[in-house]
Amino acid sequence: MFKKTLKFVLVAPLLMAFQCEDEFEESTLVFNLYKVNVTAQSNFSLNDTIWITGSISSKAFDLTLNDSVFAENPQSDIFSIYKFIEPTEVSNCKDAIDKFDLTYDMGQFSTLPRCENAQLQVIPELESGNMFYTYKIGLKPNSTGDYVISWQDGVIRNVERNEFIINNYPIENHPNQIGFNRCDNVSWRFLNESEREYYFTVE
Repeated sequence: MFKKTLKFVLVAPLLMAFQCEDEFEESTLVFNLYKVNVTAQSNFSLNDTIWITGSISSKAFDLTLNDSVFAENPQSDIFSIYKFIEPTEVSNCKDAIDKFDLTYDMGQFSTLPRCENAQLQVIPELESGNMFYTYKIGLKPNSTGDYVISWQDGVIRNVERNEFIINNYPIENHPNQIGFNRCDNVSWRFLNESEREYYFTVE
């Protein structure tokens, strides 16, 4: 009798572990990338509003089910806003959300705590047909200069991204790169390897 009891005591935790694993196994969702449109022009005035519209499929791929499912909680879109500066040895643009008044037509936005003056996180709304999540956010400039919006993962659909603007800001130690000064932390992207930036001028 003691041997049978001991055997049950040793096996029971294993059975419970397998059962719990099955019950609490979470799905892993793979989302599509946002497709983004920016007001299609290179020059704006202080009276203009630059509109950014992002859209993503309402479906995501469930790795557990190996199938597409409706995403009840959409993935947010993240992008940064910078103003070009006189190039230093390592950077040529600096965080610049404070150079704009922000508004929205669809969705919601908030700044990210790791650099509130650079990064925006945007949460979209589900469209009426339930096929897409969409946001529309407006930037009204309050300071003149040259600017760049840089996406973390989004795909810019504008044919023209006004890349000629960055030619006026070469970095001595990082040729053919854009150097983002984000709250005094600098990172780089090679210009010929990135299509995630949109450039414009405010006059």
